Amino acid sequence: MNFGAEIEVAIARTRAEVARLHDELVRYGLVVWTSGSVSSRVPGADLFVIKPTEVSYDELSPENMILCDLDGEVVVNTLGSQRAPTAVTSAHAYLYRHLPEVGGVVHTHSTYATAWAARGEAVPCVLTAMADEFGGEIPVAPLAEVDPLAVVDGVAIGSSLVALLTAQRSRAVLLQNHGVFAVGSTAKRAVRRAVLAEDSARTVHIARQLGDPVVLAASTIDALYARLPTTAGPAGTSPSADPTTFTPIGARKAPRSRKRAAPVE
Repeated sequence: MNFGAEIEVAIARTRAEVARLHDELVRYGLVVWTSGSVSSRVPGADLFVIKPTEVSYDELSPENMILCDLDGEVVVNTLGSQRAPTAVTSAHAYLYRHLPEVGGVVHTHSTYATAWAARGEAVPCVLTAMADEFGGEIPVAPLAEVDPLAVVDGVAIGSSLVALLTAQRSRAVLLQNHGVFAVGSTAKRAVRRAVLAEDSARTVHIARQLGDPVVLAASTIDALYARLPTTAGPAGTSPSADPTTFTPIGARKAPRSRKRAAPVE
């Protein structure tokens, strides 16, 4: 299948980036065996690239990354299309369909963050670094109880994530009894958030062994989170803080556009 020269170039670049970013999950100890995934929206097209299922990290390459449409269906007759995509592909697709500001999604079962998810407990904002990056606690998205298999159903997962992402500032969230999801305007920023979410979860866990950590005051969190977008990063934006809020597709008054209305960062 040919999408035209410009989109084909964008697809090739996205494949290379997604393959490379999976090395970062291994580098920072966020994954074991073949679990975890990074995906990235293809600029200018209703497509995204994600890893195949059951392929070792050291075997991942641009050529075996999988191209999907925003319904999570593999685009046939493209590189990698003979394989199945990773198990939570439909959850990634749900996020891209409902949150057009999102350009990248990361999912891991990193040890400490997933331990908090297993407890169904948010990671409290007790560190200035958490206030800078997440704008508060790392919250927990519940799973729908109507379906006993909701814990592995992509639509149920995606719906729960969208509801939480549109309700607060953190762009990393825990999925109860499952793991971690992080989003960003780019896949690289989503990876950054997944790394920092695990680091925060680990640090707060260790702090709890010593006593009760001191939760930052809401006013302090707000001040720390608000200061970065105007003081750091290219064009006055920060790679960590994000002053914008998500608006789900169904709540938008204007018709959907392929261009993002505001940066997610």
